[in-house]
Amino acid sequence: MKLCLGTAQFGLAYGINNKQGKVHHVEVERILRCAYKNDITLLDTASAYGESELILGEVKNKINKEFKIITKYPANQQISPFIWINCSLEKMHVKKVYGYLFHNYSIFQEHPEYIEDMLKIKESGKAKKIGFSLYYPTEIEYILQNNIPCDIVQVPYNIFDQRFENIFPDIKSRGVEIHIRSIFLQGLLFIHPDKLDEHFTGIRHLLHELSDFSTENKLSISALCLGFVNANKYIDKIIIGVDSVSNLKENIHNYNSLSNITIDYQQFKYFSITDENIILPFQWKK
Repeated sequence: MKLCLGTAQFGLAYGINNKQGKVHHVEVERILRCAYKNDITLLDTASAYGESELILGEVKNKINKEFKIITKYPANQQISPFIWINCSLEKMHVKKVYGYLFHNYSIFQEHPEYIEDMLKIKESGKAKKIGFSLYYPTEIEYILQNNIPCDIVQVPYNIFDQRFENIFPDIKSRGVEIHIRSIFLQGLLFIHPDKLDEHFTGIRHLLHELSDFSTENKLSISALCLGFVNANKYIDKIIIGVDSVSNLKENIHNYNSLSNITIDYQQFKYFSITDENIILPFQWKK
């Protein structure tokens, strides 16, 4: 199972298409039970996701199911990663995690010495793997060129944002896991083009064409987004964020149906854009 459950919505009102705010504790429990039942046993969280780690700890203990967890060291901390990870472990009521990542590359840029902390975390058994959550291809290029210790990279990849695609083979050749986030571009791909503000004027025609393609092929936008990412042989995990158990079940259904879908995803090259004001959500006007 390539699907990994993202948990930002558990601690934050996350996503441009989010109208419900944070997911209620009761629904989080239902989501985790459904995920486990369907062989989704890897959870992605972060210290910066509000109360997500705390909620995971409470709910995970309640349902008594074993999940592997990836969490992240946040920016602007005075405490080093080797000390900070203990806060995350305590909140989640675990002794170790599957992966511990720098939440963004700028942390490593400002404190390159923290890579030694990450190695100590791995050596101490507090995390099986270490790595980086990245936003720009130049970041992974530097990591690879300089042989920076790295077991996992988490990068955005979707129908519109295909910037990392050419680097995937090199990443995999180093034995590094590739985890994909933002496959729905925080829900932007689901919004009707005419309902978007002027910031997105330049991509309205692409959203219309994607909608037409979806209709012609009798597939949901969600299924197309998931299929596009899953078709890339270099990808190890696909992180999906959900706000309800029905939303999770829809994604599981789409994933399980991919083997029956015959689409040449190479034609989606047409939708690739490089405007970072569009493909990087933190550049969107609030």
